[in-house]
Amino acid sequence: MIWLNPVALVLLSLVSGYLFIRRLWPLWRSMRAAQPDPRRDHLRERLLGLVVFVLGQRRLLRWPLSGLAHLLIFWGFVILSLEILQAGLEALVPPLNLEQQLWWGPVAFAEDLFAAAVLTGLAVAALNRYVLRPKRFQGSHQGDATWILVLIALVILTQLGLYATQIAAGTDHLVNLRPVSAAVAQLFGGVHGEGIWAWHEFFLWAHLGLIAGFGVYLAHSKHLHILTAAPNVFFRSLEPPGRHLPTLDIEKAEHFGLAKVDQLTWKQQLDLATCTECGRCQSHCPAFNTGKPLSPKLFITDLRDGWYANARGKAAPPSFWAAEEGIAAEAEPPEDGQLLDWSVLEETLWSCTTCGACVEECPVLIEHVPAIVEMRRSLVLEESRIPKEARSALESLEQRGNPFGMPADSRMNWAKGLEVPLIADHPEAEYLYWVGCATAFDESNWPIARATVAILKAAQVSFAILGQEEICNGDPARRLGNEYLFQTQAQQVVEKLQARSVRKVIASCPHCFNTMAREYPDLGGNYDVIHHTQLLAELLDEGRIQLKEPLKNGELTYHDPCYLGRWNGEYDAPRRVLQAIPGAKLVEMKRTRNEAMCCGAGGGRIFMEESRGPRINRVRVKQAEETGAGTAALACPFCATMFTEGIHSQEMAMESRDIAVLVAESMGLEYLPAAD
Repeated sequence: MIWLNPVALVLLSLVSGYLFIRRLWPLWRSMRAAQPDPRRDHLRERLLGLVVFVLGQRRLLRWPLSGLAHLLIFWGFVILSLEILQAGLEALVPPLNLEQQLWWGPVAFAEDLFAAAVLTGLAVAALNRYVLRPKRFQGSHQGDATWILVLIALVILTQLGLYATQIAAGTDHLVNLRPVSAAVAQLFGGVHGEGIWAWHEFFLWAHLGLIAGFGVYLAHSKHLHILTAAPNVFFRSLEPPGRHLPTLDIEKAEHFGLAKVDQLTWKQQLDLATCTECGRCQSHCPAFNTGKPLSPKLFITDLRDGWYANARGKAAPPSFWAAEEGIAAEAEPPEDGQLLDWSVLEETLWSCTTCGACVEECPVLIEHVPAIVEMRRSLVLEESRIPKEARSALESLEQRGNPFGMPADSRMNWAKGLEVPLIADHPEAEYLYWVGCATAFDESNWPIARATVAILKAAQVSFAILGQEEICNGDPARRLGNEYLFQTQAQQVVEKLQARSVRKVIASCPHCFNTMAREYPDLGGNYDVIHHTQLLAELLDEGRIQLKEPLKNGELTYHDPCYLGRWNGEYDAPRRVLQAIPGAKLVEMKRTRNEAMCCGAGGGRIFMEESRGPRINRVRVKQAEETGAGTAALACPFCATMFTEGIHSQEMAMESRDIAVLVAESMGLEYLPAAD
């Protein structure tokens, strides 16, 4: 009956292939019809990404336990693909007798070794998921994960049984190269003749059947990422991280932002299909970790469920948060592919600080933040739905040129008593010092600008400021979803800087730094923008400033601003400056550098109240206090405002100070206004 094997294998392959394609075909058709998104440039860099993030599992290994488990399972299946091919060939053309080929020895040893590695990885994964149970798994499909672990285990066990029966029958000449299979073969010591070959046939078909079933199940589960992860990494954005938001063509746009399934780009749909539900994004999300109705993981899976249902002609299930709050019981699912208010709630979108921690942590490089801001655009530009406090900030920005509601003629109050050069009087200045609204209008932040000016003068840096000509560069408008207002503000700023022939800009605010350096080029503004901590590091290296006075409180900790660190990769310059201060000892927080927690001000959140859970800034300040340092060093006026509130509201003994202030004091400079 050997002739039945090829027929059975062909039938099995056809049935499983049909079920697999039938399940995925609607998704493929949807992606083909989706909004365009050019991602086919820089082939070499994209291929390198596959090596680093897929083959090297770079981001997964940040988490030693689960990262190791996944690495073992991943590479085990890569190597065992040869074994799967061998099993299929054995069913088609028995006997194959590859074991008699000398070159097959290393392959056989690798197969056995990685079979054990996969089982080890599965054990570690089960320990992590069912015993340790980290918080990041909250909201994941636990039953799905269980089925996958069981299926993978059975695939490996039937493979070992396949070789073990050959060894027990005495036909496998590579017994010394298959130690694991040889150990399993001991279980068949009392089985001989036709009996052992019956067992071998059972394991062969069980193995092939499980592989076919595994493939079909993939199309129904979150483990579709096995197929989509590599393409998603390949088509990742190669723009600088801070250039993560698409610039909307206001004049030609048929819609503003993202609200429906048919407004998703094909890359956004690929993102949704690739989510592994690992929860690494969720574990670092400041909103989720302080009880807000936002989890980057659930945001993606809720969108995915809406997309899947729409593509397959079914009613979309409600979002996780809608179900949690009982909204799902009061409303009917939309029939037109609507995602807002069903798959994603409005409050979920406004909870985001756009800190980028989710994007930074995702092992398959999903782009959460752009999608969130796109959905905010739809809320604001198409439906005029925006929280009251944020609406007031944007109205003030439009009417007064700043989002703080301050009179435009008070912009220079911070410079009282200083002789600050204006670019109108000094058009030859090398740098324009961009003060920024958060520094100019928040009196507690005035020392940042005053100290920066004092240092620039002492170092004989050629600089000037716009003075009353300066207006908000539009960052809050863009993060809050009002792309039209952002572009209006940005175009005004670009025109002002072009009129003054500005080419180099110093920014104390990382938000201004990111906007002008990364986003203005799309609108014709091309400048060399440097953050004030980067310039301070350069001045130190060149010997143009000398730090002499020791730090009053020797131990300090540094908070990485999201828009300087994660979004622009600058972690070292601020630390180099701090470590150059005599007597300073830098003590790092548990969450630092690329894993630093947001202060809570980003994404326009500084203009909104937090109505749920503890305030993000107070949680971050507590983390700073836990270091035992007496000073929290900062490099962002938004962070300074949040740290000041967090320290005072919790009556902490520590203080927060901008790096420029610490440097000015170490240089012995007078920068504070004279007492009246």
